[in-house]
Amino acid sequence: MRWAADSSVLVRLYLAAEGTDALECFLAEDAKLLSVSELAEVEVLNVLLRDPELGAAARFEADLDEAVRLRLEPVDWPDAFQRAESLARRFSRTLRPGGHDLVLVAAAVAMGATWFLSLDRNSRQRPLAAAAGLRVWPPLDKDEKGLVRHALRAARG
Repeated sequence: MRWAADSSVLVRLYLAAEGTDALECFLAEDAKLLSVSELAEVEVLNVLLRDPELGAAARFEADLDEAVRLRLEPVDWPDAFQRAESLARRFSRTLRPGGHDLVLVAAAVAMGATWFLSLDRNSRQRPLAAAAGLRVWPPLDKDEKGLVRHALRAARG
C-alpha cells in the first residue's frame, strides 16, 4: 500500500493542531510512510515557514531528508496534469472540484498511491480521490459517500 498525504494532514502533523492524536495513531499502525508530492511539499513549507520560532518547517524538512516518516515522491507532472484533465472531464460536472484539488489527486494517482489522506472537508478533494479509485482516510462521511456514488453513476453515462 502506498499512502499519499495532502497538505492538510502534513500541516496538522507539524503544527500539532487539535486532532493530531488520531492522526499520529493511524500513522503509527504499521509504521506508515507517507508519500509527498513536490506540490504538497511547497504548500506545507509555505504554511510552516510563517512562524519560524516553532521549528515546524525544520522538522518537516528533516523528516523528508530522512525518509522514515515521509518520502518526497517524484511525480511525472505531464502525466499528472493529463490525469487531472481526465478527472475534470469525468467528475467536474457532479463534484465541482477546484483545479488545485484535481492536480493533488491526480499527483497521488500518478505516484501510485492506493490511499489518500486528507482532513480537508471544505473542498471536494476527498470525494474526488474516492471517485478516482483511491481509499480515503479518515473515512468518507455519509454525504461524501453519496457524492461519490452520484459522480460515478453520472460518469458512466
